[in-house]
Amino acid sequence: MRYSPYGWSALAVAALACSSNAPRTGSTATGSGEETGASGDGTGSGSVAQGTGGSGSGGLSSTGSSTGNSGTTVAGSGSGSGSGGVSGMGSSGGGSGGSSSGSGGSSATPDGGDDASSDSASAGEGGAGCASGYQLCDDFEGVAAGATGSVWTIDNSGYTVETVTTMAHSGTHSVHVAAKGVSGHGYIVETKTFPATDFWGRAYLLLQAPGSGHEVFVALDGNNNEQVRILNDLGNGKIATNRRSDDQSKESSQAYPMGTWACYEWHETPTGLHVYFQGSELTDIAETWTEATFSLLRLGFERFDTGTGGDIYIDDVAVNNEQIGCD
Repeated sequence: MRYSPYGWSALAVAALACSSNAPRTGSTATGSGEETGASGDGTGSGSVAQGTGGSGSGGLSSTGSSTGNSGTTVAGSGSGSGSGGVSGMGSSGGGSGGSSSGSGGSSATPDGGDDASSDSASAGEGGAGCASGYQLCDDFEGVAAGATGSVWTIDNSGYTVETVTTMAHSGTHSVHVAAKGVSGHGYIVETKTFPATDFWGRAYLLLQAPGSGHEVFVALDGNNNEQVRILNDLGNGKIATNRRSDDQSKESSQAYPMGTWACYEWHETPTGLHVYFQGSELTDIAETWTEATFSLLRLGFERFDTGTGGDIYIDDVAVNNEQIGCD
């Protein structure tokens, strides 16, 4: 939100016409002098124009408002009083060259400043849980996954995929996938950051999914129906990798924690895959296969066998060309 300097007469008309000021952001400063009217005292220093208050019905005090462009202050001297009197100190603006304050005044942003609402620090669809500068970051506080305007589409067969407020890593929202005890899948899918060959990803996941058969939580789709499964469970409750074309797999000694949020990262290059858990690389599942280009990222729950039903919650997903980290 911006505002511009006004003439003294325009401010007087505006003060009489309105009973309150629009909310503004900034800092309120103080000066010296005095006025009286229907509300409080107002003071100003660094005066550019001066006037003398009068008395009587409908009297208007003569100290007024400042503009924040360069701290210019418009101030009056004397006092005005009477029934229905209007305080001339309707607003105050902080600037580098002058200041003013008054009872009932609201602070204002210097000219050239914007509302905080117009300066979202997040990239993609993110909010409080996402930093700026990433190719994609989403904490699901905005548009629900799969809804119009979202970067995510939903790919599901038999499993529920929904944005919920019952569980969240940051803010109040996350994506929930509910798996049944039969084969099926439920994913959120993004193509905004693809095609890609060398990139980092991060997601916070909360699993309530006891291992029972082959399950996939994060995967990348590539050419010729290839799929690299970054986060798998091969039935033992351990973090594992897997490739569709030849079913090549590696299983870590690190188990998936159940019922608590954990940070998972991955770095995919044309010649390998590196997986990180809570900020540390799981070197026992580093892959050296060659996969040149990928077309999409999917997060959710897929099961290839009959097993135990389970749930996964997904939050604060980010993609970048450098490591994102778990902060």
